[in-house]
Amino acid sequence: MMHYSKNASSLEGSATLQLTALAASMKAAGKDIVSLTAGQPDFRTPKAAIDAAERAMAQGKTLYTPNLGINELREAVASRWNAKHSQNYKIENTMVSCGAKHSIANLLEAAVNPGDRVLLPKPYWVSYPEMVKRLGGICVYPESESMLLSGDDIRKAAAAGATGLVFNSPCNPSGLVNSMEMVKDIAAAVRETGIWVISDDIYEDLYFGQGNVPHILAADPGLVDQVALVSGVSKTYAMTGWRIGFAIANPQWIKIAGRIQAHTTSNPCSISQYASVAVVNGEAEEDREYMFNAFRRRRDLICDLLKGVSGIEFQRPEGAFYVYPRIKADTPVDSALFCNALLEEAGLGVIPGSAFGTEGYIRLSFAASDDDIAEAVKRLNEFLERGDFR
Repeated sequence: MMHYSKNASSLEGSATLQLTALAASMKAAGKDIVSLTAGQPDFRTPKAAIDAAERAMAQGKTLYTPNLGINELREAVASRWNAKHSQNYKIENTMVSCGAKHSIANLLEAAVNPGDRVLLPKPYWVSYPEMVKRLGGICVYPESESMLLSGDDIRKAAAAGATGLVFNSPCNPSGLVNSMEMVKDIAAAVRETGIWVISDDIYEDLYFGQGNVPHILAADPGLVDQVALVSGVSKTYAMTGWRIGFAIANPQWIKIAGRIQAHTTSNPCSISQYASVAVVNGEAEEDREYMFNAFRRRRDLICDLLKGVSGIEFQRPEGAFYVYPRIKADTPVDSALFCNALLEEAGLGVIPGSAFGTEGYIRLSFAASDDDIAEAVKRLNEFLERGDFR
């Protein structure tokens, strides 16, 4: 009998992908399903990206590229994120990968040794713990019950031996955003402890507050060598399937992460890279603004509708395209059982909070049409009123 890796076998599957696929398969089978599971824009990729991809194919740019990505895209990323963060990034600070998830995985593998303790926010995106565990690292979580990470959480974790941190604001799954006051304290804690940071900024362009989303490097630009940034084109430009993400970090971190990528995927898709050059260089800003305004309006719609739902409480999201209600009940709610019953009995697909480390919550994506959002909230309310889940 074959023996498999104990470490790999211990990893959990992605609940978000599994439930999204299940809801889609039920709908394809003819069942009346409304799904708010997807963590992706429901818009078409901008024409500028498609045109650039077609030109690349016509010009024969369909071969291997440098494993760190094509120079045109790396330089465009350095330029755009210099403008965002008033830094002086060069091409050697950048790396292009097969999506932001791949960028995070590469950076973690370059930084984490077996037994290293890595602080993760809670709620966390489903893949953070599995990525750390895959490397033999130890996941640690904030001691506080707050939905947002604080500077004191970092200080306590570092005092207990944590060497790194994954930070995510706007947050998936909650859509919550750390205030600048909170981010300044986080930056101070990072400087005090010397902890490294991977800042998952994939939702940075979906911030519904004033100005730019509060960022560690805005609070303390001098942390540039300690903080790696991760972003990409997927959420901002409706390009999830193109699989292009970016890592921006000190050159040594990028160099090591690049070696890892060289021995795994070699390089991201050449055509997708050329498509991404177009949008990073600003050729799809009208599309970006249109999608942003649509998401902001949908955020307002779903929040207004959820106010009329008994049996839940939630905080208004300030970013991304998720809202994260808690199910109110006399006894703790098993969110996975709740979501399975909601899908089977009410035809509504959402993601359980247990997938994100916070039991009793559900994640609703408002990357959906107005009609689907309204129908979803109606089905949720009717299901809660029946009370069968208790």
